[in-house]
Amino acid sequence: MSSELTLSFKRLPVVLAVLVISLATVAAQEKPGDESGENPATAKSVAPLVMVIRIDAELMSGSSVVGKAALAEILTGGEVNGQWLWIPSVNGWIQQSDVVPVDRAIEHFTAQIKQTPTSRAYFERGAARVSLGEYEPAVVDFSKSIELDSANLPAINDRGTTYRRLGQPEKAKADFDTVIERGVRHSAAFTNRGLTWLDLGNTEQAMVDLHVALGLDPRFAPAWEASGAVREAMGHTAKAIDNYRIAVELDPAFALAWNNRAWLLGTAADPSLRNGALAVEFATKACELTGYQKADVLDTLAAAYAEAGDFEQAVRRAKEAIAKADAKHKPAIEKRLALYEAGKSYRQPASP
Repeated sequence: MSSELTLSFKRLPVVLAVLVISLATVAAQEKPGDESGENPATAKSVAPLVMVIRIDAELMSGSSVVGKAALAEILTGGEVNGQWLWIPSVNGWIQQSDVVPVDRAIEHFTAQIKQTPTSRAYFERGAARVSLGEYEPAVVDFSKSIELDSANLPAINDRGTTYRRLGQPEKAKADFDTVIERGVRHSAAFTNRGLTWLDLGNTEQAMVDLHVALGLDPRFAPAWEASGAVREAMGHTAKAIDNYRIAVELDPAFALAWNNRAWLLGTAADPSLRNGALAVEFATKACELTGYQKADVLDTLAAAYAEAGDFEQAVRRAKEAIAKADAKHKPAIEKRLALYEAGKSYRQPASP
């Protein structure tokens, strides 16, 4: 199960930027200025889902910056301590002024556009709409951003990723072609186009672009994940699992790669490749990183439990996945649920 990965350039006011995919993690749960890691006896409350509204918002542990959150990234908040919000998935604190509740995000960015209707302002609202799954309005915003500044390559890139989500790979490829033809030599651009070649059914050309991406940066985890997706499509399951392994070793917070690795370990047609215990471990990691909010990841966890022989948990997680799934994906999960209720595991069809 290879969920779509949207890669986008770092939200910067300049045209060319470096891609940031994930947040760094640290082991200790420390508040800024609290080197001991102890929780002071201050009033705390649980925060809702929030969206990042600042470019490169810093995540802190003690007095150290442990990572940065991308503009429009949705985070699950934990404890609130003064001006700081704890983000459990990355073991770091973010300033509350750098986020807004998800249900107020579009209102925030719309107010910015009314005040300063620039290319950047439309780009930022487009990014927020992508995060909220509002893909068609996001394309409109990105297109307006490009109309106002034809040199805004991040907007062209992100419109391409949004076209992919809308199932329009030809339009997506045209945008990625533009980004690359204008001189961007970054692994993200070639990874994006490689995934689009995969959408178009051309696995050979997909691998060409992904080889370029890894040649530019062999430690670029999304290119390894994308290579895994292409290998999976080609029926090279063992290689796909290994590519996903490399991706999570390079980026331990890469939920998609954890999910896809777990999916193959739990459902591969070849029994020698399956490992129920590891599938549960890796799928649980993916769920933790996504706050147990994504249907496809919960679906993977259910399949993993079934492979491990724990059908009670498989049924439970499959039902949770169905509750969160859209109409397009719900029937497939319901079919798998029926298997788990009958005490059977799900197996992918064998490659021809």
